[in-house]
Amino acid sequence: MEEEIKTKRHMYLEQFPDVQDMNAMNFGAGKDIGEEVVDLLKEKSLTYQEAYMGLQYAYNKLHYETNLLKLK
Repeated sequence: MEEEIKTKRHMYLEQFPDVQDMNAMNFGAGKDIGEEVVDLLKEKSLTYQEAYMGLQYAYNKLHYETNLLKLK
C-alpha cells in the first residue's frame, strides 16, 4: 500500500516541471505572489514533497478553473 502511494505521488509530481532559470522567464507581479506562496508553505512546515504536491494541486485547480471560465 505504501509503495502504491509513493508511485502515485511520484506520477503526480512528474507533472510539475523543474524550472532552473527563473530570471529568464520575466514573471512580473507573479514573482511576488510566488514568494508569498513559498513563505506560506514554509510557515506550514511542509516537506519539499508535500509542498510540491500542494503547488501541483493549486496549478491543476487553476488550470481547470481557467478552462471552465473560458466555456462561460
